[in-house]
Amino acid sequence: MTRRGYAICQITGWTAWSLTILMYVRLSGTGITARGVLWAAIEGVLGFAISHAYRAVVRTRRWAALPLRRLAPRVFVASVLQAVALDATMCAVLWLTLGPDDPPLRLDIAVIYLVNFAIVYLAWSFLYFGLHWLERSRRAEQAELRYLKSQLNPHFLFNALNSIRGLVAEDPPKAQEAITRLAKLLRVALGSVTADTVPLARELEVVDDYLAVEAVRFDDRLAVRLDIAPDALAVPVPAMLVQTLVENGIKHGIARRTDGGEIAVTARRQGNALRLEVSNTAASEAGEPGVGVGLANAHERLQLLFGDRATLSLDRSNPERTTAVVRIPLG
Repeated sequence: MTRRGYAICQITGWTAWSLTILMYVRLSGTGITARGVLWAAIEGVLGFAISHAYRAVVRTRRWAALPLRRLAPRVFVASVLQAVALDATMCAVLWLTLGPDDPPLRLDIAVIYLVNFAIVYLAWSFLYFGLHWLERSRRAEQAELRYLKSQLNPHFLFNALNSIRGLVAEDPPKAQEAITRLAKLLRVALGSVTADTVPLARELEVVDDYLAVEAVRFDDRLAVRLDIAPDALAVPVPAMLVQTLVENGIKHGIARRTDGGEIAVTARRQGNALRLEVSNTAASEAGEPGVGVGLANAHERLQLLFGDRATLSLDRSNPERTTAVVRIPLG
């Protein structure tokens, strides 16, 4: 949680607590007095100060990194100690401000307040550590997404550089173009695009750069067919997703054929989802087509971003083609 977010939560929470006390007093029929307002305000300020000091201890001793079995008893003891501190301070304030006609302090009332304060501080800890855990989980997911997005196949890089090297003397302009395309692709893969999702149109630009680099290696053995509905171009898709599927199709299909083959990408809105298909000419040798790390990463990223609302499957019903089918929810 940011410093500003913490401050807003603290001020809002303890102000609400003071107002709740006043509301209780009013509903009990006692009536709200200036003295009652002052006590409620003092209780809110003290509650704020004690919990803020507690947070400093939590941060210094790194309690948020502890497992639950070690954190729970610490939180319980800390909540009781905070409740004792607040209860004792409020009793002292009450004793110092007692008038000659006021009833004396009662131990049973002090104990009731002590229990109430302990419950409040337990709730405070539950919210604080719960929000911290959610933030940590979100950051872990973002880190995993960045890692998965940045995983370009090292074999592709090796083959691309090898092919470009052969072009340098033979066709310098073409080699220059290939290097430019490869640089753009690496810039995206290594983090210049920080968003988890990008419009499909932008993702297709990345695919175009990737295929331009692969065309240096495959030459006329690689055919490409795109069939993209205009209303699908603005749909957000995971960054590098289509490129990963295209790369997987080339690696496990076209690269295994002496005569090459075709990569086809289609995209259509289908109900409340985008249906995206990347198909490739199947490998000529017998055996199951490989899926590799690329598809596993693509599936993992879809799950992290959309949960069970997104799906990725392989269709091998046509023995001559392998098709990766992705469904991404709209909105």
